[in-house]
Amino acid sequence: MRRSLMGICWVMLAGVACALTSEADSDTHRSLPEFKLKLVDGRVVNSKDLAGKITVIDFWGTWCAPCLQEIPEYNAFYREYKGRGVYFLALAADSGTDKEVRDAAKKLKIEYPVAAPSWEELDLFGNIEAFPTTMIFNAGGKLEKSFIGSSPGKQSALREVVNRLMAGR
Repeated sequence: MRRSLMGICWVMLAGVACALTSEADSDTHRSLPEFKLKLVDGRVVNSKDLAGKITVIDFWGTWCAPCLQEIPEYNAFYREYKGRGVYFLALAADSGTDKEVRDAAKKLKIEYPVAAPSWEELDLFGNIEAFPTTMIFNAGGKLEKSFIGSSPGKQSALREVVNRLMAGR
């Protein structure tokens, strides 16, 4: 059975997208799951290849206005951190086929890796309650912080966490 998340985005558009955060201590059992995902450009990303890297995963949808508004900031984040031991990945949920997501990513000028996972693949990451959701995993693969929703302070808070993790290596 296919799930639909359009209602979640609608609620966010109604003003609920407030970048709620979850500290790692409330979710210490959560780790980066084992996965192998085909990116829309044909490459494959494997969780084993991310060992020792800070990993940022953005769960988004091509249909989600708050998600789309974050793309320019994520492009800048990707350019700034890609060669510094940080891996950024965007997982497009309920957004169509690989080709449809690839076409949308091209139209939206997304510079970072994008995958269009199945629901089974998405479920590996646990319950994603709203879109956008951004998770930061430390170099040991443990969830450090989650951001649920979108707000003006989200990008600077994301950078603070990543910079702290980079300094602690």
